[in-house]
Amino acid sequence: MKTILLVVLFLSIVVGALYGWMKREELSNQTKMREENQTEITEDFIYRWLQNENGMIATYIKNSSQEDEDLVQGREVLAETLGLLMDYALDNENQTLFNTLYKQLTDYFLEKEGFVNWKLKEDGTSDVSANALIDDIRILDALAMAAENWKTDQYKKTALSISEYLNKKNVVNGIYTDFYDKEYGYASSEISLSYIDIQGMNTLVNQGLLDAEIVAETSQVLIKAPLDHGFYPVSYNVEEKEYIFSDNINLVDQAILAYHYAQVGNRSLEFLTFIKSEMDKRGLIHGMYDRKTKEPTVDYESPAIYGFLILYALEVDEHDLAQALYDRMKEFQVVDKKSEYYGGYSITNGDTHIFDNLIPLLAEQEMKKD
Repeated sequence: MKTILLVVLFLSIVVGALYGWMKREELSNQTKMREENQTEITEDFIYRWLQNENGMIATYIKNSSQEDEDLVQGREVLAETLGLLMDYALDNENQTLFNTLYKQLTDYFLEKEGFVNWKLKEDGTSDVSANALIDDIRILDALAMAAENWKTDQYKKTALSISEYLNKKNVVNGIYTDFYDKEYGYASSEISLSYIDIQGMNTLVNQGLLDAEIVAETSQVLIKAPLDHGFYPVSYNVEEKEYIFSDNINLVDQAILAYHYAQVGNRSLEFLTFIKSEMDKRGLIHGMYDRKTKEPTVDYESPAIYGFLILYALEVDEHDLAQALYDRMKEFQVVDKKSEYYGGYSITNGDTHIFDNLIPLLAEQEMKKD
């Protein structure tokens, strides 16, 4: 009788342990599915509402003739969007999507001498004459990685064409600058610090795509940048050799800069402390702050800001902070399945900006890995 009781007790323990394991696996799988679904519903929203007839992704849902603060309107398409989507395709190992984006690059954005239009009209034609360094660097990096991953020479040939143009045109006093305007033959005298992606540029040097000396000099602009009240300068004038601060701090620029810098081992500790303090004190991050008082100067928040801050937090191994930022970002997403805007972020009067959806998509993707 005692033996039977022991056997029953043993079996009960085994069954209980097995049930507990199965339950944990079920919960783990449910969590994984929810995380996977998050990227799916965001991506679905983007293609449902922001795709133009030619397949390219517009900046806004609504068509408009009024330009925003970045000189973009309505259904216009940005090279920045193309590059970010290329990153997303690479991260998902989706060569079919990447090829679609590559065709958009070569059919619409890229001109034969290697010039990349920074924006296009809805129909894919251009009425601008300038490129944008940060967009070209991101596209170059994506092309180089795709060429290596999928052994496709055409990607590398296209990258060489773009890089040759950058190395000749987007340089002033041995430093890459923000843009080159081909109509006026003029290169900007300033470099935005958020444009300086040291890791990406060094990768392109190793691929033989960017000039090593110019990259080294450009990187020094960020490395030597002074801080003011814990914030980085907005830009550097390469002719005057002067850093330029803004009294009103744009958190998007600071977050991008901190993320790029974190990729080469700099945690930007003062900025990190500020972000943690804001989340502890307010539970949110505003879009703009006064440089000296560190008090918010606007009421709005932005999913794009949260997205970049999540990428930064993950890069510096601040996982609890990343989760808190992620949770706040998700409050801006439409989760009502009955809504026609299901999956979209920051829908106001039937409109939204691509970056308030695309950057969260990239952040969701990285959070799945964490």
